[in-house]
Amino acid sequence: MNSAQPTVVVALQQFCSGDPAPLNLLKHAGIAVRLNDLGRRMQPEDLKGRLAGADAVIAGVETYPAALLKSLPRLKLISRCGVGTDAIDLEACRRLGIEVRTTPEETVTPVAEMTVAMILALARNLPLHITESNSGQWKKRMGHLLSEWTIGIVGLGRIGRAVAHLLSGFGPRIIAVDPLLQPAGCPAYVEISLWGDLLRQADCVSLHVSRRPEEGPLLGPNEFREMKKGACLVNTARGFLIDEHALEESLRTGHIAGAALDVFASEPYQGPLSKHPNCILTPHVSTLTKSSRMAMELKAAQHVVDFFSGVRGQRDPVLFQFEGR
Repeated sequence: MNSAQPTVVVALQQFCSGDPAPLNLLKHAGIAVRLNDLGRRMQPEDLKGRLAGADAVIAGVETYPAALLKSLPRLKLISRCGVGTDAIDLEACRRLGIEVRTTPEETVTPVAEMTVAMILALARNLPLHITESNSGQWKKRMGHLLSEWTIGIVGLGRIGRAVAHLLSGFGPRIIAVDPLLQPAGCPAYVEISLWGDLLRQADCVSLHVSRRPEEGPLLGPNEFREMKKGACLVNTARGFLIDEHALEESLRTGHIAGAALDVFASEPYQGPLSKHPNCILTPHVSTLTKSSRMAMELKAAQHVVDFFSGVRGQRDPVLFQFEGR
């Protein structure tokens, strides 16, 4: 540990809510800790004040634009409690010598299980059944067996593969698109597909890709029109992957039968999808299980301890590594 006591700001709205172990890990390593006392997600203007004089931040999904990063000359590390880095200006981090670490392995199982739960719910029309039954309407709607479906997985990385593995036990046809995927690396129960073919063939499309917001949505009006009529959509990846207005229109016309979303372009989400009877909307909670959250927080805290102890890249690949600023 460096002779001068480093300071880390925990930007997460919730941290150590169930167990003080991550906080104790930091304190026992001689690291000063500042917690988020706002009771909400920090905005860039909040971060600018609270990160002043800080050496590291344990980050959630709040935004770290270039202007903010430039105003923080002491900041050396962003330890992301999660896997997505689309809210962080990575090019600015490169220029400024700010190292970025994530917790990719800890998110795989909870997100994959949440995804499969959503697919099952859509296959059996649970949104409508629950809404109607709770309002006193006793209507029975025909559902689908997953073994009757073709499920399209967009992105066959850690989470996409875990989703495919869990689904394989139900016996559906699983097709996938991933520009980085080689046939030799594809599981036997997954067929490699083309983007247009996947949209036209899949009864349910599940998104598991990383993409920068400036690249625009992956699914817009044209893609929704190309999707198989009566298909469903699941998104537990990034909110901006979907043109939400185009999705709402496709649901309204009945071309898309249902959707389950855990992520949104702007959160908390307030929009017309919340009133659609065939939509499942959850407040970005795919990783929120007790054990998974604790593992993520511990890994994020360990990254901070390792960084200031001079340990580089021994636990997870470091996205960007510099010797200093």
